[in-house]
Amino acid sequence: MVREGGCLCGKVRFVIDLENAETSNCHCRDCQKFHGAPCGTYTSVNRNQFTWLQRPKGQFMASPKATRRFCLECGTSLTWEGRDYPERISIATCTLDDMSDIHISYEIFTRSRMNDIPAIESAEQFKEEG
Repeated sequence: MVREGGCLCGKVRFVIDLENAETSNCHCRDCQKFHGAPCGTYTSVNRNQFTWLQRPKGQFMASPKATRRFCLECGTSLTWEGRDYPERISIATCTLDDMSDIHISYEIFTRSRMNDIPAIESAEQFKEEG
């Protein structure tokens, strides 16, 4: 299940092994603002399953909890790298070239979910972190 992905303009590229990956929707206000969307959808793997082919130059810390990486050219949000989870990396799922067979298994910070966005019935729901 090795896939490639990257940003909108193609300056940033990565390869990821999706074996035992977890995909989630995060409805926290930081993700909503970072993605300009109702939630951020992330796929998380162990760091040794992820390699930058061309690294992003943009990074930002909305809080001390995590570093978010993005492309300086096109602005594509790429990763969430949690300080409390140094062995894991979470990539913005929709930056994968092929998203087939990706399923959202849980949703977090649902207390901030937009009113018109329904919960995914097959996904676990958490008002805070999962």
